[in-house]
Amino acid sequence: MRAVFIKGPSQYDATRLFSDEMAAAFARRGHEAVVVDALAYDDLGAALDRVGAEGQADLVHTYFCLGDAKALIGRSLREIFGAPHVLHHVDYPLSHLAQLEATPADTAILTVDPTHVEAVDSALGANRFAHVAFCPHAAVGEAAALDADPDAYAAERPVPILFAGSFYGEQPAPWAEEGAGIRTVFDRALEIALAAEFVPALEALDQALRSFGENPADPRYVRLRQYASWVHEQVRQKRRQGLLDAAGRAGLPVFCIGSGYEGWIERHKSFRLGPPMGLADAVALMRRSRVVLNANANFGYGSHERPLNAMLAGTAVATDGGWWRARFVEDEDFLSYRWADLDAGVARLAALAEDAEAAWRLGASAQGKVVAAHRFDNRVDAVIEAARAAS
Repeated sequence: MRAVFIKGPSQYDATRLFSDEMAAAFARRGHEAVVVDALAYDDLGAALDRVGAEGQADLVHTYFCLGDAKALIGRSLREIFGAPHVLHHVDYPLSHLAQLEATPADTAILTVDPTHVEAVDSALGANRFAHVAFCPHAAVGEAAALDADPDAYAAERPVPILFAGSFYGEQPAPWAEEGAGIRTVFDRALEIALAAEFVPALEALDQALRSFGENPADPRYVRLRQYASWVHEQVRQKRRQGLLDAAGRAGLPVFCIGSGYEGWIERHKSFRLGPPMGLADAVALMRRSRVVLNANANFGYGSHERPLNAMLAGTAVATDGGWWRARFVEDEDFLSYRWADLDAGVARLAALAEDAEAAWRLGASAQGKVVAAHRFDNRVDAVIEAARAAS
């Protein structure tokens, strides 16, 4: 099989690294893997034509980018390569509605949360794309050598708690300037989403419509439902800030890396701020950390790469989210907290950061499970299956 992997722009170089990792996993299976850096060419269309002329491709894979290739360069990736395009969305797909609407119907879509599959099918139509399926994140890099014992773990890991991710603050709701009826529905949807451990954004919006006696299937609400990403983004902002605020109130020693913290982090004297850094450098820092803190708030039944990367680094992880509880064992592989009792979760996090033996055991236990089931090698079949379904 000849597989072409195209990588484009990416915050913190995350999806660019994912493309490299996926290509390497295909190569280990014996496939021919060709990586194209879309940022390296002024004329991307001509560059892709050259790659296509070098041999017949069996699939083309991208993370998030070039679903709208036809609008950008005049032809879809399938038209250029004569092969199915597998487009992997690692964010909430409806947050990128314009690109999603421009994506050809013969594209295969992969998502990192099964509820995102439901959102695409429900908001755009169950037959809108050739294939829509769940394919979770995978850990990047190689498994770190485990520390010999708790003392070595503590000595080699000077960062007590690491939080790697941007800070959003609490921005005005995107629906703030809409009409009163729309504001009422979205306010209710946000209330529903925040009242539970996790309710998918589109489901929260549908529940809000039903609470006002409306039928979400009514054609009048097609466009409104496609903007469920508004709820998704507000939940992400509020819960991420709520988690960090709770950790700050408790005086936890959290080291944050990412953008957007200036003007907020100064309120929390126990926090420290590092510079934004690429994913590879962030993973290296995880290997110097005792605990990696994660907020899975907007991927409640799906994955985020941060915990998997930390687990591969042999680092203890603290996170929310049902996906982790379904695949790892609480208090054996990771520490879990609940949004309904965040202060209790923060107290457990504080204790874990001080308990090198507990953190060492969590990291070691989780690493074995990630190596066995959550590498890019474990995602190759899902990509191939998606391409075949879209052929």
